[in-house]
Amino acid sequence: MTTQHVDFRTIQLEIEARYPQRRRVRRDSSLEIMRRTFARISREENNPGRTR
Repeated sequence: MTTQHVDFRTIQLEIEARYPQRRRVRRDSSLEIMRRTFARISREENNPGRTR
């Protein structure tokens, strides 16, 4: 059981070393989401015709 677990850990580390871009999941805080939303709303209010 322990050898199996150690093998699993080494395999996991190998995979993470080989594909480093998979770990990069950035969870936005609600503050960040609110800031982005307010920025978008104010942008739309300031110049209504322009959309990105």
